Amino acid sequence: MWRGFVTTCESGYDDSLYEYHFDLQVRDAIEAALNDRELSRLDGYDLFHAKVSVIDEKFRQIATVPLPVKDRTNRAWWNLAVPHQGCKEFAENLREEFGVTITVAPESDD
Repeated sequence: MWRGFVTTCESGYDDSLYEYHFDLQVRDAIEAALNDRELSRLDGYDLFHAKVSVIDEKFRQIATVPLPVKDRTNRAWWNLAVPHQGCKEFAENLREEFGVTITVAPESDD
């Protein structure tokens, strides 16, 4: 799910800011798994961690627009920036909520 979300963001997030925050919750769950001592002892954990790291790096390259958050101390890094492009609704939500401007991505033919 994290990979799919990041892939969606790469071409421009295509839903509302509310849905964006909801979709980001999958990364919160992944972080909990990565920090779980019991899970870290299981076979496959290192591979899982490595794959998440690759996807995280891709997201960091996509989410380049910082959000003006006053207290950043209790926020995970993936909640502090947004993709540089998205659908019209997402762009409008960001402008209204945070005063942030992103590029409106062309609509897909789907």
